[in-house]
Amino acid sequence: MKKTSIKTRLMILFIITSIIPIIVVEFFSFVNISRTLRENMQIMSHSNLGQLDNNLNLGLESYEDLLYQIYTDDDMVKWVGNLDNDIDEAVTVNQMRRLFSALLYSKEYIRAISVITPKGEVVTYEQMTPATYRSSWLEGFEMGQEGLYRDVIKDYDMHVYPTEYGTNFANKDYYLLHIAHRIIDYKNLDKECGIAILSIDEELLQSICNRSERDGKVFNFIVDGNGRIITFGDEPYRIGDVVTDANKDDAVKGEDYELYYKKATGLPSSAFGIYILHDDELDWDIVNVADMSSLSASLTRQLFLMLIVGIAVIAIVLFLSTKMSKDLIRSVRQIVKGMEQTQDGDLSVRIYKDTNMPLEIESIADGFNDTLEKLNEAITRQQEAQIVALEAQINPHFLYNTLDTINWMAIDRDEYDISNAISSLATILRYAIVNSNGEVSIREESEWIKKYIYLQQYRVKNRFSCSINVAPDTMDAGIHKLLLQPFVENAIVHGFEKDIQDAELVINIEKKDENVEIRIEDNGAGMEDELMEKINNGIYEDTGSKSSIGLKNAATRLKMYYGKVGSLRIERAKPEGTRVIIRIPFMIKSD
Repeated sequence: MKKTSIKTRLMILFIITSIIPIIVVEFFSFVNISRTLRENMQIMSHSNLGQLDNNLNLGLESYEDLLYQIYTDDDMVKWVGNLDNDIDEAVTVNQMRRLFSALLYSKEYIRAISVITPKGEVVTYEQMTPATYRSSWLEGFEMGQEGLYRDVIKDYDMHVYPTEYGTNFANKDYYLLHIAHRIIDYKNLDKECGIAILSIDEELLQSICNRSERDGKVFNFIVDGNGRIITFGDEPYRIGDVVTDANKDDAVKGEDYELYYKKATGLPSSAFGIYILHDDELDWDIVNVADMSSLSASLTRQLFLMLIVGIAVIAIVLFLSTKMSKDLIRSVRQIVKGMEQTQDGDLSVRIYKDTNMPLEIESIADGFNDTLEKLNEAITRQQEAQIVALEAQINPHFLYNTLDTINWMAIDRDEYDISNAISSLATILRYAIVNSNGEVSIREESEWIKKYIYLQQYRVKNRFSCSINVAPDTMDAGIHKLLLQPFVENAIVHGFEKDIQDAELVINIEKKDENVEIRIEDNGAGMEDELMEKINNGIYEDTGSKSSIGLKNAATRLKMYYGKVGSLRIERAKPEGTRVIIRIPFMIKSD
């Protein structure tokens, strides 16, 4: 993988940390604004639908009032009776037509007024045919004359019949919606007196829908309870098209209306929104088609503005990050240059600190300079120590030969105890001098410890006994030379410094989990609790004695050799004495 400079990484980091928040903020802002605009569009559309529905009902009610004048007129009851009883038929028809003529021209969009008597006689007056007495629309009415009559006569409700094709007159197609009511004789409410029908041009619905449309941004159409179009703007030929199933819920019907409008106009679905209001009394769906182009334009402008702001912010971040990282990069390069000079062997290099250097880099510079100072001091001390060592060096072979000579002198004089002591001493010295920091097996270390303890017993005239127990599975495990000697020496020198009867030193070595556990226990004078706690906490007081120095050095070596895996703990033995527990990792020593 190709490595990059800290400058490049910082620039990438600054860009990422600036771009991601900007993208997240702009995304949620865009979503929030989009949702708000859509909610506002929905509120406006529902408000428009409510106003349109109100206008529709008010408009129809005005025509119902006109129809009311017909079906409650006492003369109309009398005239219908005369027609069914063949009394002055011609006069009666003329009287009814004169009334219809006066009413027909009293309001716009009325195209015909008709009455059907109980015997099926039809009296009509309309604008859509030159014929004087014949109805131009009734023959083509979907329910038929008989069906219409039976539907209206059965109750005293107002009946509104959705738009249907009526007739063609003077090369113009007329589409009519009809309002019908039973004619009422208030002297005998149960009397069947026929029905009155008001036929209204579909242009009334167009005009009501057009009143709610704004600058071509909104389009309204109406669908009846059977899912058929009853008005569709200036395209009346679409009247009667089945758009949906009235039994579907609003969501599914909305999809059907959207699909129909899409086919009718060729516009994509994203260009408009469909909103529906159902009039329960009429059982009609009033459909509002909202132009979404303005919403899309607003969202596009908002997105463009966000992009401009984002780019500006990123540019500012890049400028500031470049300016702010300049001192950091220069300081890092200064330290790198110093390290390279040091690597070439120049230990006199020092990092110069200026006021523009960041605090963290200044700390690194201080540490680098201090390290070089200490390194120079250490090299100087090492050179001095090497000189002293060379001056004091004694040939180990001379020492071994001298001890061998003394050994034979002791044998010649039958001083076998002295001979054994000298032999053990020679072995101890040879073991300690050759590769003193090397690693040996526990088998070798335990044999050496036995010779060392033999000398100590000889020195104190066997005032203590010793037992060394090494588990067989630990014999070949590795351990560093002379690691146990300071602890054994401390137990002998301090534990048995007073005359103690049955003084005993016990060394147990066994495997515990993945470690070798070494226990050095004596029944001597014991150690003070305060001193024991300090040693367990890694605090070693410098008393100047060899034992304190030896314990500190042994603990230091343990940490250097085994790190955190190695451990040392001192505790009080029972009934008295001291127990030292050393743990080192279990590893078979390789040859």
